[in-house]
Amino acid sequence: MNYEVFAIACEDYEFNDNYNKLKKLLLDNNLLSFVKKDMLIAIKVNLVSASKPEKAVVTHPILVKALCKILIEMGAKVIVGDSPGGLYNESSLNNSYRKTNMNMILETNAKLNDDFSYQTINLKDGLIVKQLDGCNYLLKADAIINFAKMKTHGMMALSSCVKNMFGSVPGACKLQYHYKYPNHQDFANMLIDIQEYYKCKLHIVDAIVSMEGNGPTMGNPRKVGLILAGQNPYNIDLVCARLMNLDIVQVPTIQEAIKRKLSANSFAELSLNMNIDDYIVKDFLKIEHANNVQFYSNDSNIFKKLLGKMAKAVLTTKPQVNKKQCIGCQKCFQICPAKAITMKKNKPSINRKICIRCFCCQEFCPVGAMKTHQTFVAKIITKSKKSKN
Repeated sequence: MNYEVFAIACEDYEFNDNYNKLKKLLLDNNLLSFVKKDMLIAIKVNLVSASKPEKAVVTHPILVKALCKILIEMGAKVIVGDSPGGLYNESSLNNSYRKTNMNMILETNAKLNDDFSYQTINLKDGLIVKQLDGCNYLLKADAIINFAKMKTHGMMALSSCVKNMFGSVPGACKLQYHYKYPNHQDFANMLIDIQEYYKCKLHIVDAIVSMEGNGPTMGNPRKVGLILAGQNPYNIDLVCARLMNLDIVQVPTIQEAIKRKLSANSFAELSLNMNIDDYIVKDFLKIEHANNVQFYSNDSNIFKKLLGKMAKAVLTTKPQVNKKQCIGCQKCFQICPAKAITMKKNKPSINRKICIRCFCCQEFCPVGAMKTHQTFVAKIITKSKKSKN
């Protein structure tokens, strides 16, 4: 198995520097050997929210522009796109392209995706996904480059390479996937099935400025100073977890990839081209999840089952609204796949009995009023584990 991950230091988003650094990273490590003249390459970026680049929500357009220029100089044709949550149509995507400044890639003669059609694909080899909805601009490409942003994530703890390809599922169809795979392990395996289907030729992560805290859309920018690249998305995610000082047990996609023997078992097994110790952000503000809250769930003993339910209630991380911040826009109510949210006095109320903890409400709240919430007991356990480590 290829355990190699490559990194290069990069201070900020300045085009000439980004172009030179990215070119060195990719060419020196033979990561663009698949590029042929006139081939169509789709760059799948992260455009989860129509936000300004400096908010660290999206793959930075200056980095994407640099990659486009490199590929076009090699003779390739390039199309850049994504399918954020919500409507997958011309109006919605043009708004994202404009607000994120992704339009700047047009200066390189690359194109922005304007094909909003999609199709259903049968997955013979999917572990849990047997039918997948896929955007045609990706399916028509000769090769795909997955260009992710390193961020925290309410449901998966980490958003990087593996999570980024969920954007291959068109718009509102994503809500069906959240509802179909509410268990975090199943959701992680769904993401891995998508990753394994597309088999992107290259994975790159924008970790120059990452996002900490209430990610993936309402956290805070945090300087890291690296660009990462490689052919194995799971190993790159291991590196991202290391940079965020995040216990990999907290990341379902990493845990499931290890079980499926798709990645190294730990960061220690990886081979990097540089020492990243100085880039690890030890006080990175993460989204913590209590581990293994399904205590005794399959046990026949009634007392143990009751104990398990109590532990789950006490330890499970949940979405919770800050009513003072809430503006009553009803976005969470509209987007909740489980229909667990109702509006009461113009504020959201969450039905905990049917909430599937997909954190869509937290991800798409336009003002960050929906938070990931840990109980007091869960916080104590998390702090205790950290002190032991």
